[in-house]
Amino acid sequence: MLERLIRETDAIARLTGDVVLLLDQSGVILHATPEAVNLFGLPAGQLTGLPFGVPMTSRDDTEVIMTGSGNRVLLRREDIQQDDLHLTRVLLRDVTALRTAQEDLAKAREAAKAADKAKSHFLANITHEIRTPMIGVLGMTELTLSTNLTAKQQEYLEMARHSAQSLLTLLNDIVDYARIEIGALELAKTPFVLHDTVEDVISIFRPLATKKGLHLEYRQGPTVPRELIGDPSRLRQILTNLVGNAVKFTDNGSVLLEIVPQATLSAPADTSGCRLAFTVKDTGIGIPRDKIQAIFDSFTQADVSSTRRYQGAGLGLAIVRHLVEMMGGSYRVESEEGHGSTFSFEIPFALPSVQVAAATTTATPPGTGMQPLTVLLAEDNPINQIYVQELLEMDGHTVVVAHTGRRALEALRKQCFDVILMDIQMPEMDGLEATRVIRADQSGDFDPAIPIVALTAHALRGDRETFLRAGMNEYLSKPVSPSELEEALVRAMGGSEHPRRQEPVPEESPLPAVLDWNELLSKARGNTGFLMKLFTAFVAEQPVHLEAMREALAMADCDHLAFLAHSLKGAAATMCAPLLREACLDLERAAKGGLLDQAGAAFPAMETAMADVLAVMRGKLTTVGA
Repeated sequence: MLERLIRETDAIARLTGDVVLLLDQSGVILHATPEAVNLFGLPAGQLTGLPFGVPMTSRDDTEVIMTGSGNRVLLRREDIQQDDLHLTRVLLRDVTALRTAQEDLAKAREAAKAADKAKSHFLANITHEIRTPMIGVLGMTELTLSTNLTAKQQEYLEMARHSAQSLLTLLNDIVDYARIEIGALELAKTPFVLHDTVEDVISIFRPLATKKGLHLEYRQGPTVPRELIGDPSRLRQILTNLVGNAVKFTDNGSVLLEIVPQATLSAPADTSGCRLAFTVKDTGIGIPRDKIQAIFDSFTQADVSSTRRYQGAGLGLAIVRHLVEMMGGSYRVESEEGHGSTFSFEIPFALPSVQVAAATTTATPPGTGMQPLTVLLAEDNPINQIYVQELLEMDGHTVVVAHTGRRALEALRKQCFDVILMDIQMPEMDGLEATRVIRADQSGDFDPAIPIVALTAHALRGDRETFLRAGMNEYLSKPVSPSELEEALVRAMGGSEHPRRQEPVPEESPLPAVLDWNELLSKARGNTGFLMKLFTAFVAEQPVHLEAMREALAMADCDHLAFLAHSLKGAAATMCAPLLREACLDLERAAKGGLLDQAGAAFPAMETAMADVLAVMRGKLTTVGA
């Protein structure tokens, strides 16, 4: 039996190249393979009968140092029990050379890091020294350009300024990259308004996009928080690089920047958190598949040929990668050569708590008797969204917009609000159902006592009782006037369980004016810029809205047609367009009654009224907005 085990042990040693021993129960060596001489310093035959002398644990792959040779070995054991034999087979693998190579590699890596850090220090210092005189050159160029110059001098100085600005941009990139490499770049944590930061970036590239004939668009989800806590300058730097590249590498088509919320995060005691996803999509030249990962490396470009069309140092995306990672975010890119690129990244932000914001705000909004409120506006019509949001923000309130009842519930789960303005008719979930869910909540997701003000274009007898039964505190009939909105908020925040009774608004005879300009000015508090913003949104939205109504009529979808007519009726009332409002009301009534013939007859009248309104609006945009 022992001879068979010895033959097996020798065979294992030949197959693995390891030193293999057989030990008895007391740890005495019964057999050693020939390679044992390299570890023990004695021939294998002389090891028989000697104690192994190395402590063994029950763990496999124990690394030990041999006393005789000083070699480092990986020890493995196998317990053998056959008949009355109780033996242990020990495999010893010499890992001395491997460990030495690993230690040398670690030392070389540390030396390389030290050299790279020294290089980065040098870059940071030398570029700073270069930037100082370069800023002086730019300053003196600007001063010279403000003097009387000939056309040729003006041209030369403009070229000099452009070159100096390009060099300064490159130097700034090198400084930032060097500071990131040596760990000297620190991120700020300050409150900032996201829209303002993004608009700063878009405004930089809008002239170039217009010059190239590109459509540059910025979209922000309705539940994206208005104010964040983070580093706005570094976020601006990331977006500037991505949007700048998109405009730079796109000759036809469009560039889109979109921001949507991804998740709610836990955060310190006085703040809540959110994770936002930023996406920059273009229809440009795209990136070859084998270059996609490399473009995030320093000093790397997709096109490195001497005849490349687009210049640059290849630092922008490397800086983007580092900044996103420093902010605790992630990034990715999708691209197909010749078909555009999509760069996206996600970053977590802290949010100022409502309690902290309220405690630190002492100013009272002009014209109201209350402190600024955080208002959730649940409204699906874009025109009404703009109008009501503008009125609220003019009074100092903070507004978050949700375009369905379900989105309103999602917003309530993510953020605390002081009051809700709830439209009655919305897709997915209407205002009445959303209110019932809030009032009946026992999960802690919502505040069941939050004041809710209904927004409705109905104004019919019995509506008040319906809204109160659903749990609403107040209701307002559209179109909402500034004074009515203010009074409703004051009453709602006063905790009154019995809102002021509003009599149903009687139907009025259509006014001869297509738009009541004086009434619009009154509602906008004389702010013509606000009205031009409303007109622009209304004119842009209607082609899509009308096409949806035509399709609903053609498909005999009376329910959807009634919903669309109702939505347009509310927008027409907000825009003080009585003829269009009446035409929409006729169409809505016919659709609700399932009277397709009447709906078909009412549709051309609505189209005519719409054409008149759009013509007046375009005229105002040309004269007032000019």
